[in-house]
Amino acid sequence: MNMSAKNPISEKTMQKYQIVYLNGGSSVGKSTLARLLQYKLADPFLVIGIDQIIYMMPEKLNNFADVHGGNQVPGFSWQEVHENDGRTAFKIHIGPFGKRMIQAFKDVVVALARSGLNIIIDDVSFGKDEVDAWRQTLSDFRILWVGVTAPIEIIEAREKERGDRKIGSARWQADKVHVGVHYDIMLNTHEKSLDEDVALLMDAMKKE
Repeated sequence: MNMSAKNPISEKTMQKYQIVYLNGGSSVGKSTLARLLQYKLADPFLVIGIDQIIYMMPEKLNNFADVHGGNQVPGFSWQEVHENDGRTAFKIHIGPFGKRMIQAFKDVVVALARSGLNIIIDDVSFGKDEVDAWRQTLSDFRILWVGVTAPIEIIEAREKERGDRKIGSARWQADKVHVGVHYDIMLNTHEKSLDEDVALLMDAMKKE
């Protein structure tokens, strides 16, 4: 994303939050949203997401090619599932080392926050239990909880356009990430422009 033509705000943001937690499925627009928010805020915010944690791992621990035997790997892999409408979708199977990495992700965020840094978390957590685990982990910090969504047909179109995602993974995730979760703000990235969504988040960060 080229932001060279955009101007960051010049005055300090009277921010109420140290952490912005973005939760949403694949191809919903979280990463683009996180980066533009980071750019627009006058105060420095770090962006960290589960993708960066996975990229830190040895490739041999993950298997994103074989959907039939990959669920035996210690890291992350795709697992083929069949939806009620007969379509094929793919969910992420998390092995024992993958679970350790998810915990390490949380530990890294806590360490950064305790050092006084501001953070934008780009995450995919599935439903209330997984988001509540983050709430417990980050209970000592000021957090803006943000759900990010879009219509399923838009998500699937973005998934195909990207060319770097398993086709069918976005569909499986879209139905499950927000189940039972309460957010401070829910953004539909298809309803407004990226700039408008970022403006809403920045406004929320300033409110008392």
